Amino acid sequence: MNYYRSKYVLPIASPLIEDGVVGVEGDRIAAVGRRTDFDGPFTDLGERVLLPGFVNAHCHLDYTNMAGKLPFKGCFADWIADIVVLKRLWWTKDYAASAAAGLKALLRSGTTTVCDIASSPANLDMVANAPLRVLSCLELIDVGGKPAEEKFWERCAGLSPHAPFTASKELYRKVHDFCRQRGKIFTTHLAESAEEAAMFERREGALYELLAVLGRSPEDCGRGSSVAWLDDCGALEGALAVHANCLSDDDMARLARAGATVVHSPSSHRFYSHPPFPFERLRAAGVPVCLGTDSAASGTTLDLRAEMRDFLSVFPAVRPAEVLAMATTAAAKALNQPGVSGTLSAGSRADMIAVPLTGAAKDVAEAVVHGRGAVSWMMVDGKVAHNEL
Repeated sequence: MNYYRSKYVLPIASPLIEDGVVGVEGDRIAAVGRRTDFDGPFTDLGERVLLPGFVNAHCHLDYTNMAGKLPFKGCFADWIADIVVLKRLWWTKDYAASAAAGLKALLRSGTTTVCDIASSPANLDMVANAPLRVLSCLELIDVGGKPAEEKFWERCAGLSPHAPFTASKELYRKVHDFCRQRGKIFTTHLAESAEEAAMFERREGALYELLAVLGRSPEDCGRGSSVAWLDDCGALEGALAVHANCLSDDDMARLARAGATVVHSPSSHRFYSHPPFPFERLRAAGVPVCLGTDSAASGTTLDLRAEMRDFLSVFPAVRPAEVLAMATTAAAKALNQPGVSGTLSAGSRADMIAVPLTGAAKDVAEAVVHGRGAVSWMMVDGKVAHNEL
């Protein structure tokens, strides 16, 4: 067994340990405790916090190099149209370079597990040998075209019908059943913008007009929210609902009954100037919330600690320990990895990062979230993936 000692060990799912040690055997954690509980020898990580690697619950790695190329001009539908045009101009090599850049950004910032939305089957191979754990979810769209063939579905950790405005009820039902039967992740963009709300609730707005031009039937619009739409077609159960910015009380009740989890991306939310994120209402309704970075195309850095700081700037009453859990244990549970990723405990994967202690902080969780020091050491599956000690 190999032992790793640090000034603090922060398991997330259990109390902080000062002068702590994590024992690793193979690709798993075998023991966690105080240094005095073990004989050693130790690999000393110094005056740092050793904690589980971050779990990014929603990311588009293959859009990383689109950063700065798609400014938001005030209309979400126009931005959607712009990215569709840009994607048609990119070749496979462009997506491959973009995904590689995204993986490097995640590695530098401490993410060891990411739920990546692959925009095409070709992009699955681009992350197959990644230095961190990539849970690929193939994006599926059948408005204006055909979705990726089912022969590719089994290769993925999950599937992601893009959104209710680009995927039909028939596709949602089929994909949801497929994922439920095989224990795969089922995730989708949902209730993201005011324009999506206007489309489904009132049959109006820029998004409604754009989709009409693309040939989407308006028959299912004007009957309620997109959350109700997804629930009524039987595909809300256990869903990983991305964004969920525009929610009524009925929507939240539906999400809670369905056992859905919401993924919030604070910097992406700010990029689009979406309506205020209803975090307190979701928490009161019993709907779990975890964090993701979305894509660099929507103004993010793929750095989950930056997302945590962004979140706390809007919700300062939330404790840093709670927002850390949103990027570790809560995200792992939403991705079907409870007790396996996002925590340091016997039997969990040996996915760990070491973060230097910098600046003044009231507690260790706050020091991790607000610290600006780079992640100096990372282990994935029991192997050191990054080392700047």
